[in-house]
Amino acid sequence: MENERNNGTNFTSENEPFASKPVFSNDPTVYEGPKKQSGLGIASFIIGIIAVVLLVIAIVSGSSFTDQIASTELPDPSADRVAFQNAIEDLGQEVLVSMVLAIFCIFSAGLISFVGLILAIIGVCSSKRRKMFSVIGIVLNVVVFVGGIALFFAGISAIAASAV
Repeated sequence: MENERNNGTNFTSENEPFASKPVFSNDPTVYEGPKKQSGLGIASFIIGIIAVVLLVIAIVSGSSFTDQIASTELPDPSADRVAFQNAIEDLGQEVLVSMVLAIFCIFSAGLISFVGLILAIIGVCSSKRRKMFSVIGIVLNVVVFVGGIALFFAGISAIAASAV
C-alpha cells in the first residue's frame, strides 16, 4: 500500500477517503466541447465576398464606360473644346452613370474590405474559436483591397497615358 502512494496512482479505499491526486494533474479536466466558428471570421468572410462582388461590378461598369467612349468618335479636346464638351454631353447620362458606379464600387469595395480585414485579424487572434473563416476572410479582403488599389491606379495611368 505504501508503494501505491509513492507511484502517484489514484486508489481510494475506505481507510483513505482523500487519496492523493496524480502527479501531473492539478486541475480537474473539464470537457468544453468542440470549438465554435469565430463570428468575426464569418463576418469577415461575408464582407470579403461582398467586396469581391462590388469589384466585379466596378470592372463590368468600367468596361461598359470604356466601350461606350471608344465606340464614339470624339473630337480632339485641344482643338475644339466646345465641340468636345458637346460630344460628351450627347453621350448622355448612361456613360456618366456607369463611370460613377465604377468609381463608387471601387472605393466602397476597398473600404469594406479594409473593415473585413480588421475583423479577420481579430478573429484569427481569438484562441477559443476556429480560425478557418478568419483566414479565408484575410485572403479575400487582402486580394480585394490590393486589387481595388491596383485597378484604381491602372485607370489613372490609362487616363494619364491617353492625355499625353
